[in-house]
Amino acid sequence: MCNFSGKILLVLGDSIMYGSGNGGKGVGEYLGERFGFILKKYCVGGARVGYYEGKNWLVEQVCSAILDGISPDYIIFDGFTNDCNMTDGKSCDVPLGEISPGFEKFDIFSVKKENSTFSYCFESIIHALKKYFREAAPLFVRPHKMGRRDAKMQLIYGERAVEICKKWGVAVADIYKDGGLDTFVSEQRDKYTNDTYGWGMGDCTHPNAAGYIEKYLPVIEAALIKSWR
Repeated sequence: MCNFSGKILLVLGDSIMYGSGNGGKGVGEYLGERFGFILKKYCVGGARVGYYEGKNWLVEQVCSAILDGISPDYIIFDGFTNDCNMTDGKSCDVPLGEISPGFEKFDIFSVKKENSTFSYCFESIIHALKKYFREAAPLFVRPHKMGRRDAKMQLIYGERAVEICKKWGVAVADIYKDGGLDTFVSEQRDKYTNDTYGWGMGDCTHPNAAGYIEKYLPVIEAALIKSWR
């Protein structure tokens, strides 16, 4: 039996990690209640992996955790849901970019805001997690099929994230493929996501308690137990 009690869990990412619409109770809080993790939470609603003016930047979350001297045993993070958002209705907020051919020349403290891409920033983040938190087991959470994002783009960005995780040997909790939550389906949308904006229906994006407990946590817990050390 895995014993996570007293282990430090660092949580990075966006509103799904944070628990927006659910009273701030996100993945970390549920895992803390169940397993006894000590939670260190840096996730912020609206965060993007690549830089987008006026929004939280995941690169800065990671830098803050490093500078704060956090020594996690486990790390859970997400990212790309907001990168592939189309604020202008035409193009993704953060360009996809390309995967680097190697493992060198990444420095989280030197990543530029200008012309940043999802792929470069995502690799820079993973490099930093492995460099500065050597004793931690990182786990990337790929979010559910989301009715408020272009179906094609969320697939492209999600597959790119998984591909980069494979390159770097980072475990993936793939809610998109294994969680069974699809908020393009109205019944699932209303049952498993919050009416965050007072629309009288689920918002497609932010899990409610049932969404976390029934759809997210089983996949995440299975991945955590597999990585137990």
